[in-house]
Amino acid sequence: MAHFDKRALIAEGLAAGDDDAALHARLAAAGVSAGAAKYEIDRLARDPMAAMLRRQAARIAKQGWLFANQERLAREADGGFALDTIEAPDPDAFYRLHYDINRPARLIGLIDHWPALTRWSLDHFADVAGDAVVEAQVGRERDPDYELAKDDHRRSVRFGELIDWLRADAASNDVYLTAYNSGANAAALAPLWQDMAPIALLDSRDGDGFFWLGPRGTLTPWHHDLTNNLLVQVMGRKRVRMAPPWAFARMRNSSHCFSDWGNDPLPAGDGDAGVPPILETIIGPGEAIFLPVGWWHQVEAMDLSASMSFTSFRRPNMHVEDYRSYGRL
Repeated sequence: MAHFDKRALIAEGLAAGDDDAALHARLAAAGVSAGAAKYEIDRLARDPMAAMLRRQAARIAKQGWLFANQERLAREADGGFALDTIEAPDPDAFYRLHYDINRPARLIGLIDHWPALTRWSLDHFADVAGDAVVEAQVGRERDPDYELAKDDHRRSVRFGELIDWLRADAASNDVYLTAYNSGANAAALAPLWQDMAPIALLDSRDGDGFFWLGPRGTLTPWHHDLTNNLLVQVMGRKRVRMAPPWAFARMRNSSHCFSDWGNDPLPAGDGDAGVPPILETIIGPGEAIFLPVGWWHQVEAMDLSASMSFTSFRRPNMHVEDYRSYGRL
């Protein structure tokens, strides 16, 4: 075995928290002779990089212990590990019992006062903004990394053409107008904001919110957001699956905020040593879900779907400002 391979194997063991005996066993299992393994391990006592790797492994182990305790507390809570459903949520109670403690919730009766609930349809969209040019995500199905490569899928289309395509009601994940396109679409879709009204939980501002429109079958793969989010359903239904931040090791996070689980429909339940615990719900017209920062989630449209998402809570919600992990992890 080459010298580089031995050192890489040692680095892998140090990062995993191996002591000298475990490192020796790791090298022996790879075919390194006893003498060569002892020589490499003896060198570690004088290697500051090895010392730092061991300290870092100890810190990660401590974080793992803290996550494990958070899991125990979540499972031992009244009602166990479950998703709360709240009707006509009181803002003070919502912030105290959910926002402030990073706990998701399904919310009912939040937008009963919105004209959009009765107005929004493909015909309405065509009437108020059909001639506008909008930006959407296009060609997603041929790219397994479509969510990571969102910029590559930005296309300008006439809103009426997109609406005509949606009228076929065919299942697809190929075309989706998402929150990522909102900056480009703010002026074009401004008439739709007249169909909305302030939400009691939010610090509402003019033009606030992000518009989503797509066919049944659109999938947002497993990821976590860098802010707290409120997803409000106006047309159709969406299935939302969630996994808690303390399941980080089982979420297979190897790049930015995305999970290697991708679009896998992880089953609702307690999970196990390799699969994270999953909460699952379906939100329909007039319903919403609070997605706290750091909670993993996957969203699937079960019907032709129009949604709004919001980040303008009564708290700073500025968690992205110190986020640095945009690359490989």
